[in-house]
Amino acid sequence: MRLRPFVSMLAVTALCACGSTGPASMSFVSVNPPQPRIGDVVTVSFKLVDDRGLPLAGQDVAFKLQSDVAGVDLSPKVFTSLKGSGIATTQLQVKSRVTSVIVVATAGGKTVLSPPISVAGSVPNGRQFTFQCGPIAGEASGGRHALGAYDESRFLIAGEKIECTAHTGDRNGDGVPGALVSFLTEAGTIGPTEVSLTNVVGNATILYKTSFPLPADVDPGKFVWTPENDLNHTGELLAPTWMEPYMWIANPLQFPRPANATGSEPSRFDPLRKKPDGTQYRNNPRDNLVTMIAVTSGEEGYLDANNNGVWDQGEPINDLTEPFVDANDNGKWDEDERFIDANGDKQWNGKNGQWDSNTLIWVQERLLWTGIPQTPLDTVGAGATVKVISPTTALKFCCPSNGQTQCGPPAGTACSQAKDEATDSASVEVTVFISDPWFNSPATHSNGDGCTLGAEMPNSPVITTTLDVNPDGIRLLYPAGTFSRLAVQDKRDPNIEQQGSNKANPPKRFPPVQFTQPITCKFTSSPIGGNVVKFDVGSVTGTIE
Repeated sequence: MRLRPFVSMLAVTALCACGSTGPASMSFVSVNPPQPRIGDVVTVSFKLVDDRGLPLAGQDVAFKLQSDVAGVDLSPKVFTSLKGSGIATTQLQVKSRVTSVIVVATAGGKTVLSPPISVAGSVPNGRQFTFQCGPIAGEASGGRHALGAYDESRFLIAGEKIECTAHTGDRNGDGVPGALVSFLTEAGTIGPTEVSLTNVVGNATILYKTSFPLPADVDPGKFVWTPENDLNHTGELLAPTWMEPYMWIANPLQFPRPANATGSEPSRFDPLRKKPDGTQYRNNPRDNLVTMIAVTSGEEGYLDANNNGVWDQGEPINDLTEPFVDANDNGKWDEDERFIDANGDKQWNGKNGQWDSNTLIWVQERLLWTGIPQTPLDTVGAGATVKVISPTTALKFCCPSNGQTQCGPPAGTACSQAKDEATDSASVEVTVFISDPWFNSPATHSNGDGCTLGAEMPNSPVITTTLDVNPDGIRLLYPAGTFSRLAVQDKRDPNIEQQGSNKANPPKRFPPVQFTQPITCKFTSSPIGGNVVKFDVGSVTGTIE
């Protein structure tokens, strides 16, 4: 009988606890996973505490999104806090597009908001997959297209290096970290510098090096802007536009280049290589072109015509073949070309005509292997590699009078006269053609690469400048040989000449001043420890009156 009051007191205490009207406090706890992506099931947790500071169990908590967002599911809408922890959870899933949401939790008259929960992209998308060698302006920017891989005899210089970066992005353009990217190449060697996993912004960088095997010798083709694009053709251009294939002509020494180029790839006699029977090999621009590919798991690209964040039947797709290394650049797989068997049927397959949400997506990049220019030669058949288009002797010019030249270069030359407004003196243009023996433009990767005229002659009576579009040494275009334009002009200041002179009509020099300006060219074979090749082209000589 003495135990009854004690039991009664326990009952009263329990009734008081159950009669609580709500939590004394409620707080946001966590989001798991902490960096959710599209398609992830995201758990959002809150904690309830009673007025004693202990976890509150058995309390219903209502959940909702602060703002309704299309394509976002939230469930459950009500959850009872757990015994022992006082935790109440709900889950959300973003199905279609990158977004940010806030979860609102309400219990016993108290309301707590989660921080903004940003949901990043999902899997790599075929339209967002890029692969470029560089960088020229920063990581993954590309813009480097050639390596100096050969000496003058087309003997391989192994180990010339360049970093190439594949960038993965989802359908919304958001970088995809942690994606595994694989690489294959036609020639040379690819080695991973990071384990080929994309970093936090979706980049995977590899180190490419020149080595055996050499690029494949291919048959001449014809460049068109609309290549075949069917179930077995990728639709890739025959050659990258930075080679200017639409300007292909048989004789690259024609200056200026003719406007009626047909895009037919020229096949020229190789000036060095001979077959066992003694006849010369033929060479065309793509014999020095290397194809590489980057491959990862993801979804094929598509055009989201209704902007709902998912693919709908009838929306255009970027249908892909199984990945292959297109060594001969014809846009389709050939039996001697490497490929990846995506479906495991032990054969290469073309496009399947449907959108694939989970497949191997791939993209290609191409590099040009170039050589070192030879001693100046004049005939195309012998492999002309260095030639001064403007005259190298008897160059003569003087100051203009009232904008008209009193004397100029010999008739019939390719030089041009121009008036320099700063010094009111005449300038003469000199054009130099540079290529390796196979008419590839030399690789340039360093400031100062290119050709200069008399740069090491401080006492010269003339001023020399470069007229090239990109004089800083990093070339963006690699046509069949490069024309480097230089200018020579009188250095004298007409304002401090002989007494009685005037700027409009300065006097002639008497006797005429002789000058000789050497033409020197320098090229760096690669952006990472590249070999520097420097050689003299010749000189420009003349007189100034």
